[in-house]
Amino acid sequence: MNELNPGQIFQLSKNAYTTKKGDSVLIRRELDIELPYVNIDSLRIITATSGLITPVASGFGFMAQLNGGRSREIVIATRGTTNSFADYGTDINAIPTPGPTGHAIHKGFNTTFKSYVQQLNEFIKQQNLGFKPTAVHCMGHSLGGALANLNAAACAELGLNSYLYTVAAPRVGMLPYAEHLSKKMNAEHVYRVANEADAVTMLPVYPFVHAPYCHGTVLLDGGWATVSAFQHKLATGYSSMVNSTWKQMQSHTRGKQQQLENSMYPANNAEAGRFEQLAKMPGAMFSGRLLKLINKAIHDMLSRLGAQSLLSVGHYGTGAFTVLDQMAEILARYAQASHKQAKEVAGMLNAIMAYLGRATHTVVDASVATIRWVFGLLHQSVNTMAKQAIQLVGR
Repeated sequence: MNELNPGQIFQLSKNAYTTKKGDSVLIRRELDIELPYVNIDSLRIITATSGLITPVASGFGFMAQLNGGRSREIVIATRGTTNSFADYGTDINAIPTPGPTGHAIHKGFNTTFKSYVQQLNEFIKQQNLGFKPTAVHCMGHSLGGALANLNAAACAELGLNSYLYTVAAPRVGMLPYAEHLSKKMNAEHVYRVANEADAVTMLPVYPFVHAPYCHGTVLLDGGWATVSAFQHKLATGYSSMVNSTWKQMQSHTRGKQQQLENSMYPANNAEAGRFEQLAKMPGAMFSGRLLKLINKAIHDMLSRLGAQSLLSVGHYGTGAFTVLDQMAEILARYAQASHKQAKEVAGMLNAIMAYLGRATHTVVDASVATIRWVFGLLHQSVNTMAKQAIQLVGR
């Protein structure tokens, strides 16, 4: 396999931010020191536009060949949000629009992608490089991860050997896009790194889902007890990947999923799980562990009903709160089916209230209106946290 290692992805994603400065000579000098495995002579700065109404141009990353035995491989690194209203405008413009595969994706991400895609085409063209790349490595943090997703999708459509590495990335497209990318890309070429307490990885809400749909998720511990805007920053929430291998991170993810499974369904209390106890624990408010249990419960309930197409594919801790009106109806019907299922839904709703710091407000009614209201509160909370995280990264 030709994948780059987690430390290299961290470095490349971090250094994509330096291109915002616009001074190509200074950027090359810095990157020559920071990235010795990159052929600096081949490096080209990506200039793109962002903004909700008025496009603003700036450096958005770089393209380059690798060195030595990997000289026929190229990297495309894109940056995340900086402290500009234009970048924030791109982040919030979540209206669905056709993307590079023809499927519906986030309009803001697609607009920025379209503003520089010709630069990618010109760089990748065989007559420019003098060869057909044996691998195209696409990476980025936050907004840069969303753009990396589109870069990898576009390269895969061209028949290139495309690799995708995203760090703290939001969701890019809807289910058809995610399913298409799952089929189009090699499962071993996808690495989606998400801190479990990073709210940005949970947005935009349904019908947006993470893509590819069925592979590539790698979960990290943030080292904090609560969901926090700081978890979105590379230096705070993702530094642990620098000295890790993909195998170590994947093994850690599988272990965390098994722990979550055991917490949700302990052998001595398979019916109710541990929602009641967790909701009453000190520190339940914004607890990362409680949030993961809530996500797992939603996932399992919908799976039992055959409603997987409505799920976020963040998978056990990075996805959440996706289906508001539709999910409320489905879960209300689920609760009406039996006393056991009604208790399960009520437990989940009360866990959400505890997470939101409203543990004194006990939910006993699992109606459509109540479920919709509770999920609306949760969505609003996560959305606010994600906005704070994006603004914090931009400072």
